[in-house]
Amino acid sequence: MAEETNKEIPLYYRYWGKAKPETDSGGPAYHLLPYHCLDVAAVADIWLNRSYDIKRCFTDITGLDEEKSRAWLLFFIALHDYGKFDLRFQRKAREAWENVNAELNAIPTQLTGQAIKEYNHGPAGLYWFYRDQHPRFSSGDGDFYFDDNDEWLAWSSWLAPVVGHHGIVPGEHEKDAPKYSLFASETLLDTFKQARLQWLQALERLFLVPAGLTLADTPPLLEQTKNKQSPATMLAGFCSVADWLGSCDWFRYDKQPCPDLEKLTQWYEQRLEIAGSILQEAGVISQVQPYQSIDVLLNGNSPRQVQCLIERLPKTPGMTLIEASTGSGKTETALAYAWQLLALGLADSIVFALPTQATANAMLSRLEKAAPLLFANQTNVVLAHGRAKYQQDFIDLKQACRPQTAQGNEEAWVQCGNWLAQSRKRVFLGQIGVCTVDQVFVSVLPVKHKFVRGFGLGRSVLIIDEVHAYDSYMYGLMDAVLEQQRLAGGSAILLSATLPSGQKRQLAAAWACQYEVVNQTYPIISHYSAGQVETFDLMEMPEQQPKPVTVGLELIKYPELLPDALFLQRLLDAVEQGAQVCLVCNLVADAQQLYQRCQVLIEQSAILTAEQCLLFHSRFIFGHRQDKERKVLDWFGPEPHPKNIRNQGHLLIATQVVEQSLDLDFDWLVTQLCPADLLFQRMGRLHRHAKNRPDRPKLFADPICTVLLPIEPDYALHEVIYGNSRVLWRTQRLLETAGGDEDLQITFPTAYRDWIEKVYDENAWPDEPESVLKSYDVYDKDCYTSKMLAKQLINSSMHELSDNDANVSVLTRDGDMSLNVIPVYLDSQGRRCLLNGKMIDEMDESQRSEAINLNSVAVPSSWGKHDRLPISDQEGLIWLSMQRQENDQFIAKHYNDTYLYHPDTGLIRIDPIEENA
Repeated sequence: MAEETNKEIPLYYRYWGKAKPETDSGGPAYHLLPYHCLDVAAVADIWLNRSYDIKRCFTDITGLDEEKSRAWLLFFIALHDYGKFDLRFQRKAREAWENVNAELNAIPTQLTGQAIKEYNHGPAGLYWFYRDQHPRFSSGDGDFYFDDNDEWLAWSSWLAPVVGHHGIVPGEHEKDAPKYSLFASETLLDTFKQARLQWLQALERLFLVPAGLTLADTPPLLEQTKNKQSPATMLAGFCSVADWLGSCDWFRYDKQPCPDLEKLTQWYEQRLEIAGSILQEAGVISQVQPYQSIDVLLNGNSPRQVQCLIERLPKTPGMTLIEASTGSGKTETALAYAWQLLALGLADSIVFALPTQATANAMLSRLEKAAPLLFANQTNVVLAHGRAKYQQDFIDLKQACRPQTAQGNEEAWVQCGNWLAQSRKRVFLGQIGVCTVDQVFVSVLPVKHKFVRGFGLGRSVLIIDEVHAYDSYMYGLMDAVLEQQRLAGGSAILLSATLPSGQKRQLAAAWACQYEVVNQTYPIISHYSAGQVETFDLMEMPEQQPKPVTVGLELIKYPELLPDALFLQRLLDAVEQGAQVCLVCNLVADAQQLYQRCQVLIEQSAILTAEQCLLFHSRFIFGHRQDKERKVLDWFGPEPHPKNIRNQGHLLIATQVVEQSLDLDFDWLVTQLCPADLLFQRMGRLHRHAKNRPDRPKLFADPICTVLLPIEPDYALHEVIYGNSRVLWRTQRLLETAGGDEDLQITFPTAYRDWIEKVYDENAWPDEPESVLKSYDVYDKDCYTSKMLAKQLINSSMHELSDNDANVSVLTRDGDMSLNVIPVYLDSQGRRCLLNGKMIDEMDESQRSEAINLNSVAVPSSWGKHDRLPISDQEGLIWLSMQRQENDQFIAKHYNDTYLYHPDTGLIRIDPIEENA
């Protein structure tokens, strides 16, 4: 390799790494390439020193001591822009290139503008490194080389993740890709090569030599797993975020070379101070409060049930499954355990993933109260939906930086701003993030910058609530997420009322453990770590065993599970008596129809008002959905607002959005038939806060659940919703025989284990109808196909898609994917507006991304069949042009369908064929 001397300025100072647009005349016009590389290394250096968890993660991944692990890590991160030592990149800012290297610029070349524009310096770095070291990495003799040797596998396992910092980790084929070869004179090619080799030698002396390493050594291999979820995910994510922050304008441009390596070392030490300030401003540095006890999270209340097991849980990374009844305090149990892991330096943050947007929104307020107890610094609590609750550290930091560079969209800070423009992604870089589980699944799917999500999860305690609520395809993705979390040395906490044995077996396998039925007590906490399973129960604390609760049952049969007018009037009569009533539907269309029918009955009433009936589902734009959620919690939550709101009755007509994670209390629950585990979730909202509500209406002093059943065992669309009719038929049979010779009733918590195992038993019941057997057979095959599809997608070599909401929706849902519809209208001046009145075409890119996030409505894919919706754009978004009517109503006609939107009902499609059927 070339010798670096103090007699002349090293060649690597004759290349720029960042440059201003030619129209920007303030300060230096460019930043030298080695300086930018060291800016990024400085961010990584300080972050590594201030995060025990990240330091632990990389020492575990490498199998080296802290000093050597740090040395290799910083060495490779400083190599992330190796591909910028190329004429095509340097010509992206021609004026900067002319100034920094006039001698090489004067050499004639036949370089087209297209070649300059298409040059991707990230994967090209892998190509040039392999070319520069080719004899070292190839097996062979003399002038003949054959296969790559094991040394190349080790080097590329580090190099590929860091050069993939702009979104896509390059595959092995990129090292041989002809598109990266440069047709230029041997003199020019050799000069570039010598600059690269000198830079390698400088980094060797800066980072490797102090740790007793040299370039002659081979870094430890970062092995990939069968699902391609390797420890390299952490490296790629760490490097990418360090590059984003290292590109911030706080690192002032510098174009003066250092005369020798000693001066460069001093220069680097000065940048370390700046890096510390940037990390603090970005809100990614955690200052965890010392763990006290779960009592602190409970506001001084005594722990109960599974909360009493916290101090017994292992203080090691692992997967923890908490099975306990609805309303028993699983969330606080998970937070307390996560706090212990944080305090021990086994994680930096918490990512809380929930099934739906509604549950994520509801969880935010609970976590905002807990955040100051867990973290000492100003905590970056991030909700994955909506901007209002977000501490804007990253946004403010972005605005303090230059909005443009000569590199345009290649610039790291531009990519950072674009990636963070949608609030759903910010959860991965705060201290506490709240999101829907699909945002977590993207970390293992072919999406650009997925490794940033993977890195964010790896440094976090990942808590997944309602873990029973996902289909076989999503479980296939969850397997990969859990495996990735395990390989990163992270932790996961899974919450559920209970899980059937088959699902627990699958989760255990994802954590490289074998599930064995050794303890069937309830409630129970199971901890999976290092191939071992340990269980914790309340057998030694009988006083903490949950008290038996009996729910009375009323079963009524209706065609299509839709109640008649007499029953709807009965609901309204209960509201007149002051009852808080909830009717849960499986289909949005059912909920909308029943709400409209109830409004007609209310208009005929002299007592009730329209404001006493509320419709709540997922087919609203964000602002309206947020208003609904707030009302639902105000009316039915543990702390009514205003306090006298329950002096009158209310009726909530809702879909599955109320069955998970929402802390609600109803006097009477009515529900369409659904699988037993989900039915129990809904029942968990009955008389949930008995102490806070001692004065229930006389007819509802005892908890009653009315279940709407089909007249015939034909479950129609409800079967489609839940995948097969077996779980519905079995749940119905158990309901019809519940309580034996007594009145129909269910007693908890004993029903959890008994019913769930029976309903999800893989063996057929003796009396199952032929239609149910056939339905399950189709479902079983579909499950296998779905799992295979998930694995294929994870392992695929397909080109990574843009990380936008449309692609996330498609990739994380199986079968008929939902469509993203953006309702818009034209104002009086002909400008296109969103339903919230904002003009979409006048927004900049980051504002537009967030506006789409907040104004999209997910609809079934069947709506788009046979061109029954406008054609989606290249982002997968469907723009539905509507006309504004009176009373906040919007209407659109497309194909033969009519689309209506109102803040009270959400988006409705009226199909004339269905209407006339």
